Amino acid sequence: MDLGHVLMIVLALSFVIPWAVVSSYSMEPTLEVGDLVVMIPPSGSCQSLLGHVAIYYSPQFSDYIVHRVMSIENSQGCTYVFKGDANLGPDPYPVPRFDVVGVVQFVMPQLGLLSLSYRTYTALLYILGLIILVVVPAYILDK
Repeated sequence: MDLGHVLMIVLALSFVIPWAVVSSYSMEPTLEVGDLVVMIPPSGSCQSLLGHVAIYYSPQFSDYIVHRVMSIENSQGCTYVFKGDANLGPDPYPVPRFDVVGVVQFVMPQLGLLSLSYRTYTALLYILGLIILVVVPAYILDK
């Protein structure tokens, strides 16, 4: 199997199996930076998420947050209070259930580190350099 087939399989699985990469220290020691978490959609009653690590979308930060559900602020509207295990206090805003995208089912330690490295400017420069030094000459020599 060549690299193209492997990339297609990984891409296909990323649409079938929802996952995220932990990108901050707020959940240590439970989760570390670079851990890949696999999630399932939230189900059941409002109470079913209490104590679980879940992922929610934060409109304030325009990003996904992986924190623990600490309490329910409004049981009729199913609004949660989240907190990172390493944080001193809860997240500054309540999270409505429709912003919760998944509940963490299992963790693959450090498997997401590679994906985090692509987010930095330095990594982008390294990748560009690799393309210039390896891919371009290989393409020219292949002609």
